[in-house]
Amino acid sequence: MLKKILMLVSLLMLTACSTSSRPQAKAVSQSDDAELTHLIVGLKTNKPNLNVSVSSSHSPAQYKNLESVYNQWAGTRYRLGGTGVRGIDCSAFMQKTFAIAFGMTLPRSTSEQQYLGKRIQKNELKKGDLVFFRKNRHVGVYMGNGRFMHASTSQGVIISSLSENYWARTYTQSRRIL
Repeated sequence: MLKKILMLVSLLMLTACSTSSRPQAKAVSQSDDAELTHLIVGLKTNKPNLNVSVSSSHSPAQYKNLESVYNQWAGTRYRLGGTGVRGIDCSAFMQKTFAIAFGMTLPRSTSEQQYLGKRIQKNELKKGDLVFFRKNRHVGVYMGNGRFMHASTSQGVIISSLSENYWARTYTQSRRIL
């Protein structure tokens, strides 16, 4: 029985955040999500413009919002399929991060997020770029200086280094959507 449960959990982990359509990022409307609105109101400085279009340029203040997002979510536990402060998975965390920091909605799954924007080389990374790992089944956002923010399955929302052995070994691609 335990073996079956472990197998089921492993299968769920592998399929977390998976579907197969090719979506587009879009601007967030203020009525999209009550929890998101609550989080946005909670930001003390540099509140995002919720009417930003995907193709507009973003100000340095909006990139600063990435740090504010981290300060609000740091340590939030990972929960497969989770979308809130009681537990969140990697793709839902990217949805919240981009909505708060840049006023953009992202698709729900990593399978959809992996097609957004344009593919870039690892050496071209800039703050706000998406980084993918484990055959595009895990996603985070680049924070600069070789670091990225993500919802880790073992440690919750953290900032990790791209040069750590595990992340360097499992890195698959980067995407620029801003």
